[in-house]
Amino acid sequence: MHDLPILRELVIVLGTSLAVSYLLHRLHVPTMVGFLAAGVLIGPGGLGLVRDARAIQGMAEIGVVLLLFVIGLKFSLADLFRMRNTVLGAGALQVALTVAAAFGAARLWGFSPSQAILWGFLAALSSTAILLKAYEERGEIDSPQGRLAVGILLFQDLAVIPMMLLIPWLGGPGPAGWGQAAWALAKSAILLGGFLVAARHVFPWLLERVVRTRSGEIFMLAVVLAALGTAYLAGLGGVSLALGAFLAGMVISESEYSYQIVSEVAPFRDIFTSLFFVSIGMLVEPALWWSQPLSTAGLALAVMAAKGLLVALVALALGAGPRVALLAALALGQIGEFSFVLAQAGAERGLIGPGHFRLFLAASITAMALTPFAIQLSDLLAGRLFGARPDDIAKRLPAHLGAGAHGHVVIVGYGINGRNVANMLAEMRVPYAILELNPATVRRLRRAGEWVIFGDAARRPVLLQAGVRFARALVVSTADPAACRQIVAQAREANPSLAILVRTRYSGEIAELHRLGAEAVVADEFEASLALAGRLMALYGTGEREISERQAAIRNECYELLRKERKGI
Repeated sequence: MHDLPILRELVIVLGTSLAVSYLLHRLHVPTMVGFLAAGVLIGPGGLGLVRDARAIQGMAEIGVVLLLFVIGLKFSLADLFRMRNTVLGAGALQVALTVAAAFGAARLWGFSPSQAILWGFLAALSSTAILLKAYEERGEIDSPQGRLAVGILLFQDLAVIPMMLLIPWLGGPGPAGWGQAAWALAKSAILLGGFLVAARHVFPWLLERVVRTRSGEIFMLAVVLAALGTAYLAGLGGVSLALGAFLAGMVISESEYSYQIVSEVAPFRDIFTSLFFVSIGMLVEPALWWSQPLSTAGLALAVMAAKGLLVALVALALGAGPRVALLAALALGQIGEFSFVLAQAGAERGLIGPGHFRLFLAASITAMALTPFAIQLSDLLAGRLFGARPDDIAKRLPAHLGAGAHGHVVIVGYGINGRNVANMLAEMRVPYAILELNPATVRRLRRAGEWVIFGDAARRPVLLQAGVRFARALVVSTADPAACRQIVAQAREANPSLAILVRTRYSGEIAELHRLGAEAVVADEFEASLALAGRLMALYGTGEREISERQAAIRNECYELLRKERKGI
């Protein structure tokens, strides 16, 4: 029989990951931490079971590419254009401030200016894979903190290019001159521009012809080729593979086949992404944690605290509320995977010694492992540490929302759902107030004559400012599940007779929202399934009345079942 070395490595990695992740899952530890722990256990610094770590790391890169490709499918070019202020504003500020702060700390620690700049580069980057994976699992990619984090991460990925080009100069005379560095940057810009044009016009044309074949295998091959091919081309131009894959997914998201694409890529993404976290854990030397526990933990916590503080200040400066600022700060406080690439390049140039390099790896992975816990605790911390700031809410209300007003509706979130509700209420001449966290949306609505309050509805003072005590109903339509639960709880406490109607993405949220006080909960995924079933019934000749009755029966039965499951009946 022929020997296949990589098969042995895969069996060890997947088997250990399954065992460790299962045990930690029983202890309610996030899956990502289990993968990191498995990597530490089987890596060179642990039991040394994996001989060919490079092969595993290569497959792990594929996981990151597929993860970012799927995340990109949830955005669009229009979304990116709307996020330009976040990418260029928040991203640039965060990178610049973090580099400056780390540079100052490193100089005080005794490092040379060149070494201090490298430490600034390492500290400025956050883990795209860990953060977006966590947000995707929590359904918070489209939440305010999710979009803020994505904008900052996009700029960080772009900043990797000039950082890599500067390392040769920091370590002494490099093989290239400034002209070559400028050409490298120009080549990256040209490649990205050409890639976006091709993906916008060429790939949809090709995908249409692939779909006409009605072959699932050909469609799957075309999708995987799109994800990996664009990442490969981006890498040739000096752009990070992850950024190239994200842009590819974002362009393809405008296709009507985007949902099918997600279903095709998801199995590959999950397997290869788990390999990524395992490969990161394999870089650690556990002995360093035992020999220098204070240095390792101290450096990790110091970086998370300082970096988180800077992210929070940037978020507040750009108009985000304190809750969003804290959530983003806790999520972005870790060190990114691209920092490992920069650190390796710096080590080759003598900018970071072997001892400091090992300490950096141990502290970075400690911070990565702490990130899922920090995100889980972020809602509790945000609720206890921050109230609404005076400038986050409106100072005056129209007459029908005054202290003695009754019967109006409070709308939380002005996305598609909130806008449709507002339009319906306007036609019925029912007064309403809008709570919104997007400053641009608030300004536009105020110019249009709407009464809108800028503020975080999860904060009790903001709800009170919108007159929730005297309102007849509250409509909650936000993409942040944690914020949604907090809003419902706060509103029910403020007004026991309030009719609370909630839109959520996932049916798993229904029982908890009812327990917190919601009167009616509409789950997107469940209602979509009813709509599809109704279309299918109509296709087979069922009348509209019978379809409506059947849908109503299924809806009542399933929602009641979910409520009983929550109560343990």
